[in-house]
Order: sequence, then structure tokens, then C-alpha cells
Amino acid sequence: MRGKNYQVSVYRNGIRKTCTVETIEQALLIHHRLTIELEQAQQAVPLPHAQSHAVPHAQPHAVPHARSKGHSRAEAWTLATALERTIPLLWAGKGCERTAVINAKSAVAFFGPDTSLADIDLEWIDEYVDALLAQGNSGSTVNRKLSALSSMLRVAFERGKIEHLPKMPRRKEGEHRIRFLSVEEEARLLHYMRDVLGRADHADAVEVLLYTGVRCGELWRLETRDIDLERGTMTLWKTKNGRPRTIPIVARIRPIIERRMVCAKEGKIFPEGSHSWLRTVWDKARLDLGYAEDSQFVPHMLRHTCATRLAQRGISMPIIKEWMGHTTIQTTARYAHFSPTDLERAASLLGQE
Repeated sequence: MRGKNYQVSVYRNGIRKTCTVETIEQALLIHHRLTIELEQAQQAVPLPHAQSHAVPHAQPHAVPHARSKGHSRAEAWTLATALERTIPLLWAGKGCERTAVINAKSAVAFFGPDTSLADIDLEWIDEYVDALLAQGNSGSTVNRKLSALSSMLRVAFERGKIEHLPKMPRRKEGEHRIRFLSVEEEARLLHYMRDVLGRADHADAVEVLLYTGVRCGELWRLETRDIDLERGTMTLWKTKNGRPRTIPIVARIRPIIERRMVCAKEGKIFPEGSHSWLRTVWDKARLDLGYAEDSQFVPHMLRHTCATRLAQRGISMPIIKEWMGHTTIQTTARYAHFSPTDLERAASLLGQE
């Protein structure tokens, strides 16, 4: 990265070619093309040392690029091919698509788009992890990027393009404090948005997010046809894990849903809803209510609040998992310590004479 652009530099046998482009996607494509040009040129005609663009004493870029162990390009996939095939097979159309592709492109940028998948061994993956950590990535971020790489390798393995899957060196993820709204904070936030700022639509969105636990993107896509008032449920069709789920509409937000359905007719419940639409008003409320220094005071905490309150009321982890749409119970287990039921019973038994 140089300024706002990406500089591509390819070095082969004393010859370097460079190019500046605007996006990482262009950089990967240009890197691939320049690499092929240099390799083909050097295979066809020996280049004299007096070439004007020769750099005899220059060293290759510090980030490892494609290695070659004699694998035929016709027999093995490159990392760029694996990314191209994995996107439609695993990620396209899912809520995780954007993040997964970004994480996958991180691996492509490190290893090189023309790298044969068979060349990516555990030692090289360790180097990738070291590079990510040196860039300041947290353990959880490293794991997400390794997961994207693992997905690409698995797609290739299942199609017979590589013989084995290297084991990913997962990093330990730190335990973070879960930030959720207290009842008093909820009342202050809703009052400020609705009565002080006059942002009734934003207050409606916050209240629905809080009492459903849905992700913001899921709410923005919700339409009147997805709501069954007779059963008292809403169905979310496009979710992060790709599986639709149906959740109850609690009494607290039913009047909001009914009112907005009348206004929406056959359209979206929050037609203007978007990340920037909510965040602009949220950030003003955060500042004016004195939460400017609270880095966890973000819209996603509304989802944490819903899950936390379910746990505090003794709802089982499997039920919370289904309500929240978590892929694994391990994600839901973050809220387990909020459930006081078993501890309170144990304390009452311990105190008996």
C-alpha cells in the first residue's frame, strides 16, 4: 500500500517490473500477469544484464510469493483458481460473503495468486500467521483468515486437486467483555432518539433490534410478507449462516411492527434502513449521552443485549442458539455465565444447615 494506491512489484532473476493500481483486486491480477510475462520472457530469450530495468542487487519482496515444486498448472489449482471456485460454492449470497472474500484475498495477497495449492504446507502457513500477527491482527482475526484459506483448500481437496489438507495453526482467542444495555440505558437511548432528536424511525429500529436480536442487515431486508401476525412470528430468509430462521415477535415490539406494516404495505419494514442510516444517529446519541469513550457502545450490542437477557431469564443455550441464528453452540456459550439459575440453586443448597 502506498498512499491510497497499491504498488505491485514482481522480481525474477534480476529483473523487476512495477505497476501502481487503485484496488487490491487489480493488484492481484497485475501481479499474476507480470509474473507470467517475466517467466515467459526469460524462458524464451536470455536477458542481458544491461537492460535498463534490471536491478542486479535488488532483493525480492519481503512477503513470500509463489513457490514452485514442479507441479503442473494443468494438474493443480492455483490459489486464485481456488478463490474463484470457492466464492460461488460456499459464500455467494450469504451474510458472511463480503468478510469471507476479504479474508480469502488476504491469503491470496500473501501466498501469490499463481501459487499451486500443493505448495502451501504447514511451514508456509506458519509464516503467514507470523506476518498477520506482525501486522497487528488479533487471534480471532487470524483465525478468520485461516478459516477462509482452509475453505479454499478444502474445496480443492474435495475435487481431487490436492492430496491432503494441512492442519491450520489456530490462535487462542481472547475473552472479551460482552457489552449489553441495562434497562436504564435502554430507556435513556430510546428517549433521546425519539423525543430529543425526533428520530422515531431510528428509535423503532433500535427497539426491534433489541427485542429480536437480529442482525442489522437482517432487519433492513425484512418485508411485510415475512411477518405472520396471526402466529406472532417473523422469518429471516437471508442470514449470515445461509439458513432461514423464524423467531417470535414479543409483545413489547408488536405495536411497532403492526404500525410499520401498515406504512410499508408490501415493502420493507425499514425502507431506509442501512448501516450508515442508523450509525449517523447512533453516534450522535453515543456522544451526547456520554458514551464516547465506550468503544463497545455500537449497534451490535443490541444483539448482545437480547442474548444476554434470554440467558438471564434461564433460557437454555440450545434455544438461544436457534433464536440468535448461531452456527455453533460455542458462540452461544459466551452468554452461559449470565444464566444464574444453577448457581442460585447451588447457593441455596450450600446455605442449608
